Amino acid sequence: MSASKLRDVRKLADARAVFELDIPLAQLPDRPAMLLVDSGGPVHVQLSFSREQGFAVAEVALQAQLMVTCQRCLSPMPLSVDTRSPVLIVESEQESETAPAGWETFLAPEGRLTFEALAAEELLLPLPIVPLHEGAGECSKLTAAAAEGTPAAVPADEEASARPFADLRAMLAARAKHP
Repeated sequence: MSASKLRDVRKLADARAVFELDIPLAQLPDRPAMLLVDSGGPVHVQLSFSREQGFAVAEVALQAQLMVTCQRCLSPMPLSVDTRSPVLIVESEQESETAPAGWETFLAPEGRLTFEALAAEELLLPLPIVPLHEGAGECSKLTAAAAEGTPAAVPADEEASARPFADLRAMLAARAKHP
């Protein structure tokens, strides 16, 4: 069975279907490209469908070893994800308003979804809003130097880069003296 095809949620719930699959990170839609670096490894997904209070429910379990971008030093850092959560599957915004309180919902228009879309949304939940290494000591040499306030904070390969506003203050002062 191909994981990327549309599935009928009602049939899956009625049959109490269970799936276990590995989905490459690149196949997950709407992943946060700026934070999530493709580590090449798959996301292991376990899906168990059932019914609860008349709604289709998917028990979603995810395990993955991800690489995210540390927002302090902008270098890749490993992040382990191991999560499990029940998700109420709704077919419309109106149906989500009638869902029992306290349930996480997933919108499956016309009762159809892809496993990748469901996994992608659940993968977003455990990701930190701002991924950071545990301490500044774990960040790259660039950040460690910046934290100490040393001038070595500029990497050697960036020293020769263009700095168009470096002399702006001097230029403005000279212009003010000689209008």
